[in-house]
Amino acid sequence: MNHTEDENFKRNWKKVAEENQQMDSQTDERIQAGIQRKIKSGNKFKKLYWVAAAAVITGFGVLLYTPSSPTSVEKVQSQFYSSTDFTKQISLPDGSNILLEPHSTLELAKDFGKTDREIIFTGKATFDIAKDKTKPFRINAKGFTVQVLGTKFFLDQTSGKEKVELFEGKVKLDHQGKITYLLPNESWNKNMKEQAQTYVVANVKRNFSFEDENFENIINELEVVYNVKIDYPQEYAKKKIKGSFSGDMNEVLFAICYPFNLKAEKKSDNQLQLK
Repeated sequence: MNHTEDENFKRNWKKVAEENQQMDSQTDERIQAGIQRKIKSGNKFKKLYWVAAAAVITGFGVLLYTPSSPTSVEKVQSQFYSSTDFTKQISLPDGSNILLEPHSTLELAKDFGKTDREIIFTGKATFDIAKDKTKPFRINAKGFTVQVLGTKFFLDQTSGKEKVELFEGKVKLDHQGKITYLLPNESWNKNMKEQAQTYVVANVKRNFSFEDENFENIINELEVVYNVKIDYPQEYAKKKIKGSFSGDMNEVLFAICYPFNLKAEKKSDNQLQLK
């Protein structure tokens, strides 16, 4: 290879390195032509230029095919949950588990988990809330709010049937500015007249003591404690009851009715008839 050919080859080589990191067909032809001319010029330059050519081609390969650094992907948690015709089990980002009954919805506040854990809820669901005393769990049930610090309870937000039944822990309810605290096995509800009350579930054992108390007054107390309606023959209203009784609603009712040979018949979930 003469001096002119060598200079032309170097210029071609330099031009390839300065072009736009793309190996087009014209560039490839120039490289191949230069390599072929060097091969023909003798073994003296053969190894050198093959190594250099490989380096350039490899360099272009790296520039063309090395992927860019992967961008971080933030895992986005769902902010809205709903159930259709079936119950649906969901897990919230804080570890709480909720069983939505059919046709219920739950929406997380945009800042859920930062300073507190607030949600908007409609329908019915059983809540098993992860404990975190620094971030209270608050439920906006449209008409009343429930605040918990770690508990398990049932919530019915359905209009006209609003109810909270506590299984474990403690909850705080705010209904029209009136604060009510529930303990395990206690329930809260409000009727169509917007009157709210707290009571215990029927299978909770309680102690009752009566000293010559009228039968009608005892029945009224059981109705308030257990949130039931108990109908009975009015001829027993002024009958006197004396003694201490312990048990759940059915056991206590059986004991006070025994002297009068009355038996309780269930008419609905919260209504009994003594006959």
